Amino acid sequence: MAIRQIAGVLTRPRTTLAELVTRPAWAATWSTLLLIWALCGGWLLSTDVGQQALVDEQVRVIETLGGEVTDDEYAALQARPPVWVYFTSGGRLLLTPGVTLLAAAALWLTARYEGAKTTYRQALAVVVHASVVLLVGQLIATPFHYVRETLSAPLNLGALLPLDHGTLPARFFGMLDLFALWWAALLALGASVMTGRRWSRYAWPLAGIVVVFAALVAVIVAAMEGA
Repeated sequence: MAIRQIAGVLTRPRTTLAELVTRPAWAATWSTLLLIWALCGGWLLSTDVGQQALVDEQVRVIETLGGEVTDDEYAALQARPPVWVYFTSGGRLLLTPGVTLLAAAALWLTARYEGAKTTYRQALAVVVHASVVLLVGQLIATPFHYVRETLSAPLNLGALLPLDHGTLPARFFGMLDLFALWWAALLALGASVMTGRRWSRYAWPLAGIVVVFAALVAVIVAAMEGA
């Protein structure tokens, strides 16, 4: 059942999400997603390349925020690579259980505000299955991480567009991960199914939030690097 619903999210999302709202189920799919994600991450971080990528990503963030890493601090990072960095880089934060639960709460409250008599279980089923596309993104990104020896997201608009590295437009589009955008579109579709209203009613506000967030991060990073 879980495999059919996972495939359905990719091939016929509206029908699948409608079925999930009618008969909400999430435990089997969520367990499957987290297990596959854990196997991908576990393999990558078990390699020397993955361990070094953790260190490099942590150093990159510190230096981006205006800090410096001394030789002793770098040696300490290499001795004990910060595993938590893996979960906060490359768009992986959206796959964490905490974000899934919060997104389900936001979806449920939105549906209730629109007058729909929905349950949190229905919202959680929608969000868990929307996360299938995030896992697909990780399955594609993992070999890229290994080959490129970096944990940064390889599938974002900044990487696909001919932009000069380090510029404000490059930073802005670099924040727009393709699979995160797909995930947001599925959440909007789930809200549409739950409330019976048009998809665009939720898609445009979500798109606006994503764009504003990406712009703010790009400007803040540019300002801190300039300082």
